[in-house]
Amino acid sequence: MSKYARGAFAVLLGLYLALAVSYSLADPVYESTDELRHFRYVRHLIVYRELPVQSEGAPRAQSHHPPLYYALGALVSGWVPVEQDVYYKPAENPFWGYRYWEASDDNKNQYVHGDDERFPFRGVTLAIYLVRWLTVLIGAGTVWLTYCIGREILPDQPALALGSAALVAFNPQFLYLSGAVNNDVPAALCGAATLLTCVRLVQAGQSARTHAMLGLLFGLALLTKFNLLALLAPIELACLIAAWRAGKRSDGWRAFLRGNLALCGLAVLVSGWWFVRNWRLYGDPTGMNMLNDLWSGRPATGHWWVIRQSLPYLWSSLWGRFGYGQVLLPEPVYQGLLIFCLVAVGGYLLPRRRSVPRVAMLLLGMTILAYAGVVFYYMLIQPAGAMGRFFFPGLPALAVLICLGLSRFFPRRLSWVAGLIVTVGMVALAIYALTGTLVPAFARPRPLTEPEIADVPNPTDVEFALLTGSEHSGVARLLGYRITPATVEPGGVIEVTLYWQALARTDQNHAVFVHLLSEVGTMVAQRDTYPGLGRYPTTAWEPGVVFADTYRVHVPETAYAPDVGYIQVGLYLPNGPRLSTPDGRDALRLGTIEVRPLVGKFPNPLDVNFGDQVALIGYTLDRRTVHSGDTIHLTLYWQALAAMEIDYAVFAHVLGVENQVWANSDGLPAGGTESTRQWQPGQVIEDVHALTVGQTTPPDFYDIEVGLHALGGDRLPVIAEDGRWLGKQTLLSKIRVMGDE
Repeated sequence: MSKYARGAFAVLLGLYLALAVSYSLADPVYESTDELRHFRYVRHLIVYRELPVQSEGAPRAQSHHPPLYYALGALVSGWVPVEQDVYYKPAENPFWGYRYWEASDDNKNQYVHGDDERFPFRGVTLAIYLVRWLTVLIGAGTVWLTYCIGREILPDQPALALGSAALVAFNPQFLYLSGAVNNDVPAALCGAATLLTCVRLVQAGQSARTHAMLGLLFGLALLTKFNLLALLAPIELACLIAAWRAGKRSDGWRAFLRGNLALCGLAVLVSGWWFVRNWRLYGDPTGMNMLNDLWSGRPATGHWWVIRQSLPYLWSSLWGRFGYGQVLLPEPVYQGLLIFCLVAVGGYLLPRRRSVPRVAMLLLGMTILAYAGVVFYYMLIQPAGAMGRFFFPGLPALAVLICLGLSRFFPRRLSWVAGLIVTVGMVALAIYALTGTLVPAFARPRPLTEPEIADVPNPTDVEFALLTGSEHSGVARLLGYRITPATVEPGGVIEVTLYWQALARTDQNHAVFVHLLSEVGTMVAQRDTYPGLGRYPTTAWEPGVVFADTYRVHVPETAYAPDVGYIQVGLYLPNGPRLSTPDGRDALRLGTIEVRPLVGKFPNPLDVNFGDQVALIGYTLDRRTVHSGDTIHLTLYWQALAAMEIDYAVFAHVLGVENQVWANSDGLPAGGTESTRQWQPGQVIEDVHALTVGQTTPPDFYDIEVGLHALGGDRLPVIAEDGRWLGKQTLLSKIRVMGDE
């Protein structure tokens, strides 16, 4: 290795370490996928000095995983004094996952985070960061081994080896998990080490030392994560290639058999006890049957449709889906990466004078296929199986394959350009993902400066306080607000920016509500959240700080229009009272909003697809405020999407808390006069339902839900444009049941 190559790789590795630590600091504790459960495993080893056992009703931990990574985590963090119980439950954010499929910073944190997690770290936070930084070092080992694989395959092209290492090092998902507690990054290290040894085996030939190294690596891999059993595929392929090459001039095949016995025997010696333990505990050497029982697994057969449906999530989570998968990069990033990878692989189709190293290509391809198979299997048996991190053991092989393919677009003397393009591009992506996506998703809102406070629009200066007996405890002051736009259509978004001044740090977390209420008294849309969009709870407030909080209020596509409403805001204790203003109000009315109807042939036009059989294309209500005992007339407009062989009934319910039905209409459309078997594709049917609200219905806001079901059978699912099932009913406008005057 030349000094220039060594220097370039040292810079790359240093930049990886800096970014991985930065990702770890930007990610609050427990927010990465399953980090709480991974850390519980570490703490279980420290406190109980024994392995955790999977069991029904026990607190969730990653007890099904082999122990090697967790034992290392226990070694580096066991000296830290921790007050919390092994299986303690952090305070949860009840508004987590709000519109989780959107790329935004709105309530992406599962847990509430306080000052106890801030630097200087101590207690459980320090222990977590020590294990995180152990994972950073393991990730650095993976980057180094990827570089070594590239140099082994392409000894005269260090720039391509550098680009391969950069594809791993600056993959935002790899960086993110390198800064978190998980065993997927150690699995990537095992995959890289095994692939490097396999490449050396086919190039240098069989030897007792190489077989012993493969056996040791394979055994350690099986103690890291069970899916690393798939490494047996490239191992056996490497042994076969080496035996075939040596077969004509020596006892290659006998060496192949001896080597296999040696490496398998050593692997069993290292890891066999783990499988014996599982057999004794669960009657299954892998423990997977127990895992599937506890984690809602399913048989692998009969679910092939899941693979097609899950491919977009799989691809995005390979490159960057942070938090519990709900913090996304912009969609063009994933599309651009897909195009880049397809173009790079397309380089192998070019007729070039320069040949590719075929034996190495076989090993790279086998590793990629083996882990693609692992991921597809997980997708079949687990609802959460479409995780790109499950492919991490194959990531080094994919990185080398992509860089080599991209280099074929350039003359040999300029092949270094491919490595430079990949390195610069991936560094830029990693920095953007950190500063443009991860940090905003979890950072507290910025305190406003004095000039910004002076320019707050629509000044209100209203204090919200908690009344306990005769005590008046001020919590927050609303200094002003901004609402845009003033006119919205169903399906649109209203942005309400509130300018809060924190008055006190509270013992309990208060929530903000932002309601869009119709002038006739119904609820049109609502948002509830902890302040700071979940990132700045009142238990962490610094008195005197002024900050701006922008709440996106999504008006349902089924909202009734035309309508006129107004924004109402306030604070409340979950499961407790609202806070009051000095004049006794529990909410503050702000600006007026006009809800303008969408253009369509039918009132309140919709396009709700029920099972590719029927679409709800509009509806109307004769009233939206009633008293108990009153009747609402709901008119639905259905359009047949296909010829139907059975009759479907329509249900319409006034729905309350915990899905309690307070008014009901269920039967064939149009009062039983329309049989869906007689509908022709494209035909529109007007369907009127009388919903009589029960005499005991308490005053409140209620949803109207509608849907279809086969007579005596299942409901038709609501299908999104991309084929996802959204549920088995759709919600229309809310109504309000009034109390006695």
